[in-house]
Amino acid sequence: MKLIETTITGTSVRMRYADHEDAAKATQWVDFQVPISELHLPSETALGDPEPRSLALVRLAALRYARDVIGSETQRLSNLVNRSF
Repeated sequence: MKLIETTITGTSVRMRYADHEDAAKATQWVDFQVPISELHLPSETALGDPEPRSLALVRLAALRYARDVIGSETQRLSNLVNRSF
């Protein structure tokens, strides 16, 4: 899977990963949207061309947020499955 689309608005970041760039041919995809207010972005000044670095920072923060949410839910479900009844 690879990054197919990133949409950044004033309030959120939306990202789509898929196994094919053509949506009609894709068999696997993951879409997620994260509020900008939930992202942990560094405030330092970028060196060099700021646009690619800034976009990478936003994408990285969004992926880390999604990773944390998925990790928490995975742990919750694992605990539920492993609980003795």
